[in-house]
Amino acid sequence: METTKLTLLRHAMQAYTWRLRALSSNIANLDTPGYQRVTVAFEEALRKARHQVPSLRQPEDVEPKMRLETTAPILEDELMELADTQMRTQLVTRALREHFDLMRTGITGRTG
Repeated sequence: METTKLTLLRHAMQAYTWRLRALSSNIANLDTPGYQRVTVAFEEALRKARHQVPSLRQPEDVEPKMRLETTAPILEDELMELADTQMRTQLVTRALREHFDLMRTGITGRTG
């Protein structure tokens, strides 16, 4: 059974995986004429869901979306977003580990 928290963490991990791929593509195509920057939107949907009435919140509504921008990538911006995404990925990984540690403790009655 998947909880709301686990669904959100799964969507976050998917978003950050997509974002890392998009950033890699953007960096690889910096000098490609006509290349349009690829981005992944996730945090906006998460922010909107947080401000809704609790009974209306659906974790399924908070999903990552890929976007094609009209601008070309800029190396410094891509590298800054890459560092930010790596930190977010580590945070989600830590949250997932804690979630499963709690589940293991609930099932076995033992920690560690």
